[in-house]
Amino acid sequence: MNGSFRLTRVAGVDISVHYTWVFAFALITWTLADNWFPADYPRWGALTYWLTAAVAALTLFASILVHELAHSIVAIARGMPVRSITLFIFGGVSDIGGETRSARDEFVIAIVGPASSLGLSLIGFLALRAGIVADDSPVEGVLIYFTFANLLVGVFNLLPGFPLDGGRVLRSILWGSMGDMSRATRIAASVGIGFGWLLVGAGVVIAITDNVMSGLWMGFIGWYLKDSAASVRRGSCRRTLYDVPVSAVMSKSERPVDPATSISALVDEYMIPFTRRSVPVVESGRVVGIVALQDLEVVHRDLWAKTPVSVVMAKPPLFVVRPDDSIAMAVGLIANHRVNQILVMDGDELVGIISRDWVMRSTTV
Repeated sequence: MNGSFRLTRVAGVDISVHYTWVFAFALITWTLADNWFPADYPRWGALTYWLTAAVAALTLFASILVHELAHSIVAIARGMPVRSITLFIFGGVSDIGGETRSARDEFVIAIVGPASSLGLSLIGFLALRAGIVADDSPVEGVLIYFTFANLLVGVFNLLPGFPLDGGRVLRSILWGSMGDMSRATRIAASVGIGFGWLLVGAGVVIAITDNVMSGLWMGFIGWYLKDSAASVRRGSCRRTLYDVPVSAVMSKSERPVDPATSISALVDEYMIPFTRRSVPVVESGRVVGIVALQDLEVVHRDLWAKTPVSVVMAKPPLFVVRPDDSIAMAVGLIANHRVNQILVMDGDELVGIISRDWVMRSTTV
């Protein structure tokens, strides 16, 4: 992540801190020193509030580091490379290389993070119940916050909002049941987008009716989750396009037209009967062009009977793909060159046509 600096290395994984972490640390420290601890411990002095708040904030981020290390260690055990862990304003992120090999691996890697947070919360709760710290002491205050914060982190991450851990758990379940990782990713990402918007809406309500800072914070988290999920969904759609060959969506080559054929005959005999918007032009077995419906607009309708197709057809060089090329390549040609259709050639043989409308219909998510 750009803007990060490396702190250390744990279990072969670089641990880094992004500059936005400073803002999160300052905000959490200020909230605890100004509101949380004064409400529960009114007899402390000002310096005690701030020092205890700073320590509590550090324990939160240490807990988040444990959460991310749990993900990383399990991922490494499952044969996946982990480049780094970065702490930033919204928590932490593990840079795990590649995609998981199975739905089971996805589930285990995802669930271990929230499980570790809930485990830390349970340890804190048991320590408090055992009475190992003095009442009304700063250590007690830190331990109570540690317990509550880890409970909140664990529960929040179990919510099915991709790319939260709960969203990844949802994806693993969908993947396992449907057998299609790409489809599972798109569904989980869509749920994540909806969940992000829900948090944004809740943040607005809280900011208006209760606490402005809490509402803004929730809104920012929701916006981040929404954008992250949308990015994942776009990436999944792009990967899907790379996986599907042109042959799966092309329209099969039908009657080509001779360049000497009139425009009237083209429309009446080649386009209207077969609902075709474009027709390849072939002469002596060789493709010499392609003519589309919009190409006919340059000739007045009264002249169609006397005007040959060769006058309006698009001539070589033509945009061509092979049947085994990916749809992504065809979409790139259509988008970059602003054409509505391209020819599909198997060597010198015309085997089909792929059009902008056909691609849109065939790749709708």
